[in-house]
Amino acid sequence: MSGLLDKAKEAEASKDVAVEVVNVAPETSDVVVSSSAEATTSVFGSMLAEGMGMKIGAAVVSLLVVFVGYQVAMGFSFGAGSMTITDHSIEEDNDALKIQIRFGNPMFSSASKDPVQISVSYGDDEVHTTTEIPSSNLLNVEIPFSAFYQGNSRAMGSSGADILYKINANQGDLKATEYKIEPANIMDRTITKGDGELIVMSTNSNTECNGVCHDGVSMRVSMGVQDAVNTDLISHIDSDYTINAQIIYEGSQVVYSYPQIIVNGFLAQWSSSGLLSGAGSVEDSWLQLSGSDSGNFGIEYIARDDFYQDDGCYHLRFTVDMDSTYDVDSVGTLTFESPGYELHWNANEGANDGDNYQPTGEC
Repeated sequence: MSGLLDKAKEAEASKDVAVEVVNVAPETSDVVVSSSAEATTSVFGSMLAEGMGMKIGAAVVSLLVVFVGYQVAMGFSFGAGSMTITDHSIEEDNDALKIQIRFGNPMFSSASKDPVQISVSYGDDEVHTTTEIPSSNLLNVEIPFSAFYQGNSRAMGSSGADILYKINANQGDLKATEYKIEPANIMDRTITKGDGELIVMSTNSNTECNGVCHDGVSMRVSMGVQDAVNTDLISHIDSDYTINAQIIYEGSQVVYSYPQIIVNGFLAQWSSSGLLSGAGSVEDSWLQLSGSDSGNFGIEYIARDDFYQDDGCYHLRFTVDMDSTYDVDSVGTLTFESPGYELHWNANEGANDGDNYQPTGEC
């Protein structure tokens, strides 16, 4: 009996040990799991902090680059100040040369209000000086042509070289690089050459005028300077002048007078009384004049009844009076004429035989 009791007690004791061992394991496991989670959270937090720091740093650098770029674009610099003549244009309404000067100031410094001395040279000769006070980093200056213009620029030098207009500017010790007004032709304002044309406008007919009815003449005039390469051509220039055009019969008789034409730059205007239009533009030195009627392709012309006297020699004569600013040699009124055109309109339309038709020829 006692032996059985001892064995039962031993078995009970072994159960308690097993339970204790089993009970200890979960507690130990909880501690390990908790430590692993904390470590992972710590590493992730560290990485997140570093990533955010890098992004913030990159954003700050980007903003700094934008800020510096903006300052440079607005005319600031890191070192000493600078001054640059950057652009030019022609102001036709004011008859002026417009130049643009940009200042670069040391960063965080305001634009200098010191006066700027500006000079204009024609070739090597200084012809005008003026003073301007800047109010910001950008200074726009208009210089009237009447204050400095000396004559055309294109091919006016020796051996056909251009004589350029040049701009210099300084603000105390600060000096801009000399600026040349190019291309040279934009400074050409003095007219020296002209030409004209009368173009016969006709209509074919099966029943009238012996087959061809002569309706009138279209007129156009050309003003500018002689082309530097081809002496038969006229090069266009923009200028201010007036034109008076007439149709002349047999060398002296004025049979038609066109309304006075006023040209500003390349835009031309005249009275439209009795005409289909009252404005045009000078293109490639040619100005197409309006008319009292229009024919093929919408070309306007002066009707035959408005000027035609009889068969004979007709030509277009016109005068040019430049604005005094551009008439540098005081030549006054310039007179130009088209070739003479021998017209046989009455003879052609009255003939009974088409073989007697006489084409327009020079006279």
